Amino acid sequence: MKLSEAIRSRVAVTILLMSLLVLAAACGSGAEPEAEPPATAEPTATPRPEITLDELVASAEEKLTAISTVKFEMVDEKESGQEFFGMTLKSVEGEVKSPDGFKMYVNVENPSFGFVVIEMTAVGEDSFIKFSADAPWLPLPLEQVPFNFGGIGAILARVLPAMENTEITGRESIGGVESIRVQGDALSEDLGELITSVDPGHELRLGFWFSEADHAITQFQILGKIFADDAPETSRLIKIRDINLPVEIQVPETASQP
Repeated sequence: MKLSEAIRSRVAVTILLMSLLVLAAACGSGAEPEAEPPATAEPTATPRPEITLDELVASAEEKLTAISTVKFEMVDEKESGQEFFGMTLKSVEGEVKSPDGFKMYVNVENPSFGFVVIEMTAVGEDSFIKFSADAPWLPLPLEQVPFNFGGIGAILARVLPAMENTEITGRESIGGVESIRVQGDALSEDLGELITSVDPGHELRLGFWFSEADHAITQFQILGKIFADDAPETSRLIKIRDINLPVEIQVPETASQP
C-alpha cells in the first residue's frame, strides 16, 4: 500500500513537471512582438553659405551690365523733391530699351489743374515731351530730360562699386522676391549719368536690393538731395521689374511734322 502511494506520488510529480515544461514551451514558441524600426532622422538642410560683399557686388555688376530692357517705377516717397516743370512730382513709370531708348509717364500734381500725366520718350539722340493726353508731342533736348533711364543698368553697374562705406545691411522680400540690401555713400554728381541736371556736392545714401537667388536688381533708393531745391530728407525709390522682357519704343509724331 505504501509502495502504491509512492508510485502514485511520483507519477503525479512527473505529470506536473511535464505540464510545466509543455506550458513553458508553448509560451516560448509565441511570436516575439515586432520591434519598431528606429526613427529616421529628418534630413538636415544644407545651409546656404553666406555671400561676401565683394562676391555680391561682382555678381550684381554682371547682372546690371546685362540688362537690355526693363520696366520701372520711381516714387518721391516724401514728395519733398524739386518740382517737375513747376508741379509736384508724384511718381514716374516707364520702360527702357538700352542703351538709349525709353518712354516715361510722369505723374504730377498741378496746383491749377489737379493731377496730370506728362509723357516723355527718347530714341537715340531724339527725345520728345507731351504735357497732357490731348497735347501734341514736342521736341525736347535730351539734356533737358531730368531723368535719363536709357542706360540704367550700365549706369548702376558703375555706381555700385564706386560707393564708399558699402555694406550688406539686411534681407527682405521685395515684390515677393527675397532680396539682399546693400547700402553705401555717394555724392550727387556720381549719379550725373542717370540724373542729367543733378546739382553736385550733395551727400547721398544709396540702397540697392538684389535677388538672393540670382543677384538681379529688384529696387534702388536715393536718400538725400540730388537737386539744390530738394529737401534734405528726400527719398526716391526706383522699383525694377520685367528685366530683359520685350518692350516697344518708337519715335512719336511731333507737332513739327506735317
